[in-house]
Amino acid sequence: MKIYYLGPKGSYSYALLQKVCPDDELIPMPTFVHISDAVMNDKKSMGLLGIENSISSSVHENIDLVFHTDLYIVGEACMDIQLHLIGTSDSDITDVREIFSYPQAIVQCSSFIEKHGLITHETPSTASAVREVDTLQDNTKAAIAGRGSLADTNLRIIKENIGNTSHNMTRWVFVSNSLFSLGKIQNKITVIFKVKHEPGSLVKVLQAIADAKGNMSKIESRPVPGSNWEYLFWIDVEIPEGSAETFKVLLEKETLSYRMVGIYEKGQTYSE
Repeated sequence: MKIYYLGPKGSYSYALLQKVCPDDELIPMPTFVHISDAVMNDKKSMGLLGIENSISSSVHENIDLVFHTDLYIVGEACMDIQLHLIGTSDSDITDVREIFSYPQAIVQCSSFIEKHGLITHETPSTASAVREVDTLQDNTKAAIAGRGSLADTNLRIIKENIGNTSHNMTRWVFVSNSLFSLGKIQNKITVIFKVKHEPGSLVKVLQAIADAKGNMSKIESRPVPGSNWEYLFWIDVEIPEGSAETFKVLLEKETLSYRMVGIYEKGQTYSE
């Protein structure tokens, strides 16, 4: 199957796919919007979207892509992330003045950047940041990226593990233009729903989920366009295996409307 991911080759998305599905056709794309568009127009494909990070929280761009399109989540995977300072072969940490990286990576290394008074430049991905620095070959400029992005470059790691915390995990979801599950079991769901605009309406839904033995692991909200502060809610819920139909009935009863975004297997965690 074709899988569209945030490129270029060497990005964290690429590193994850090499572990999860290396035999599929991996196609790099310049932005997450390009991934979404490609998947919506290609029935025999999937896309990989970074959805949240343990340091910088949700990747709101991708949350909104799912909110505003007909993408479905068909699987997920997590990976421990290590962020390194990468520069020219003759560069030292005292030489670096400017940093290139993906916005999420910049946030995740904010303490290091502030400590050294570095100027930041956002790039479409960590791998593209490395390519930019490799092209410039200026020892005052460096990238924040993973070890895998060094392939086919003349760069080196100046300093390892510069993230704000040593525990840094990113969660990705596989998306498709149809609803199915990649895994052998179905023990997690993602739902977007709307409730009555009155006190306690959201609590009733969440309590019903808890009563059905659902363990909510994520919640997001977005305002309903054209309304007076009414909201759509996104929730991820770990459910007992084989109970998806029970939760569909529950949501039908407790919400004004809902969209089942995904019924899939809870993902594994991989090391970089």
